[in-house]
Amino acid sequence: MLTLHIIAGSLLLLFGIGALSFAKGKTKHRWSGSLFFLTMLVMAGTAALLNGGATMAMLTFYYGVTAWAVVLRKENTVGIFDILSMCLITYVSISLFYFVSTADIPETFKMILTIHASVAAMSACLDLKMIINGGISGKHRIVRHTWRACYAMLGAVMSFSANTSDSWPDFIDSNALIYLMIGILFYWLLRVLFTGWYHQLTHTLGKSLLVRKFVDARRLLNER
Repeated sequence: MLTLHIIAGSLLLLFGIGALSFAKGKTKHRWSGSLFFLTMLVMAGTAALLNGGATMAMLTFYYGVTAWAVVLRKENTVGIFDILSMCLITYVSISLFYFVSTADIPETFKMILTIHASVAAMSACLDLKMIINGGISGKHRIVRHTWRACYAMLGAVMSFSANTSDSWPDFIDSNALIYLMIGILFYWLLRVLFTGWYHQLTHTLGKSLLVRKFVDARRLLNER
């Protein structure tokens, strides 16, 4: 089980790097993202079995699944999946806050778990807002996909750094990859929200004959 967990975690990091590196919206990016999602399921499942608890595994599972699902669904739509996802992350947030307030653990771990619990609570609020509004569209849809995928990746990076910290050279901070991943997360948030990147992406994709035909086919299907 541990071997499977390590292999899945290693592949997850590899596919995550690929998804971050390849041109967004292109075939390589989509394949890397899908494989990242599949290996994340294996890693989260084996982590739950190895740790004897599923709370942190559910946290990673939630971010990975909601990031992957948002790009598969039509804009401005919600369903039972979104309601169940909101309930799941609400439960995780409450569980983490309760654990932090009652467990006798080092302050560093308390701080990390409190951050995870707070982000989970924020995610539940964003889910509720999306459900009330009947879905999301445009760049906000891409932002939802981006930050959740990056946060799932951050969890894998944190696990990797924690388990390999003794093997890092003294002149390199073992948390360097964590800082880098946090920087990447905020970079993409700012780029999608506050620059013209999203409009450039849609303009570029719109020039593709294959994409145009796919969009037209989907529109005709929806009209029926």
